Amino acid sequence: MRIALKTLGCKVNQAESDSLMKDILEKGFEVVHFSEVSDLYIINGCAVTQEAERKTRQMVRQALRRNPGALVLLAGCAARLLRKEAQNPWDERVVVLTSQEKEKEILEYVGKFGVQGISPEVRYPSRVRSWVKVEDGCDHFCSYCIVPHLRGGVRSESPQKIVKQVQDLEEKGVREIVLCGINLGYFGRDISFTLIELLDLLVRVTAQVRFRLSSLEPFALEEDFLERYFSLGRRVCPHFHLPLQSGSDRILEKMGRGYDTVRYRSLVGTLRRMMPEVAVTTDVIVGFPGETEDDFQNTFRFCEEMGFSRMHVFLFSSRPGTPAFRWEKEMGIPYPEKKRREKLLLGLAEESRFRYHRQFLGKTVEVLVESFRAPFGVGYSENYIPVRLEGVSRSQVGKVLRGRIQETARDFVVASPCVEPAGE
Repeated sequence: MRIALKTLGCKVNQAESDSLMKDILEKGFEVVHFSEVSDLYIINGCAVTQEAERKTRQMVRQALRRNPGALVLLAGCAARLLRKEAQNPWDERVVVLTSQEKEKEILEYVGKFGVQGISPEVRYPSRVRSWVKVEDGCDHFCSYCIVPHLRGGVRSESPQKIVKQVQDLEEKGVREIVLCGINLGYFGRDISFTLIELLDLLVRVTAQVRFRLSSLEPFALEEDFLERYFSLGRRVCPHFHLPLQSGSDRILEKMGRGYDTVRYRSLVGTLRRMMPEVAVTTDVIVGFPGETEDDFQNTFRFCEEMGFSRMHVFLFSSRPGTPAFRWEKEMGIPYPEKKRREKLLLGLAEESRFRYHRQFLGKTVEVLVESFRAPFGVGYSENYIPVRLEGVSRSQVGKVLRGRIQETARDFVVASPCVEPAGE
């Protein structure tokens, strides 16, 4: 039997799909690309925005057209939203899954087809960076976010399970592991174990893999965490993704974000005091209900001041069941105005990214080579700069190499190889 898997949405979805892929391959099923004809299509869908939900539905329709006799399993937040709204817009060929343990539920469906010719040597998808989900759920309930309503409260994986997964990945050649969660900073609050304790443990039980954190809410970070984080040295990446969402204190309060711009500015200042070359990336929402031109200008100026190395800009998208869904009907911003504001922030994001890259001219970075595109090895530095590294062969994919940055562009930098290997 042929199985195709499609993932939409966040890093947590990607981590869940990676784990599911491993289990499916171990059961001996043939995994094909989603664009091919398959007997079973698994769609790990997203519902965080209207656009994400639209794309998920589109993937279902594509699967049904590709093979009208196939079974489609829809999982993830999109599935939970449909079940919550008592909807299944398709026929019996589409099964909408809603279990919190969706991997187990999917494998039960897969198991009904029986094992097909197990290969003695299972080959996993080639990857030198991998995501590991350590936490699910969120207790914060921002006024615009549907995710806590769909995924429930904080649930942390056990440190023992995480250690085993991380060690297995390192043995398979993974050189960077990104720890992710729906609210990563809340990891361990339900098991009396903290995120920094987990990081310290993972560094001690592995040999050379480097660790990166996916996204941390500003309200969940304290100075003590940062001090202990940087004490772990080059085994942890000097990169923090801190979703801002708005640079207007009035809008932040309406969003229920749990911090203001004073708190955010102080946090970024602490990071740069401890590690001057740290990368700070962020998310920003434009067009939140009731966002005035002054609110937007405050956001623009604040983002300019912060000098983010990367900004993801999103148009506000109302989600049913949230307070902001009602506010959008009462005080929504016209779509053309949202697009105007988005364009301005995207322009700032490009300039800010380029300025950050320029800081590293002539400096040395450690690049995890993830692919080879002659004549370059392509990968990311420890502070998440996309690097094209000269003088690299295909056989060096999967290694961490040092490179000195010679040229900077808006989307990447070019580096020449250094003689000494990374880590020495």
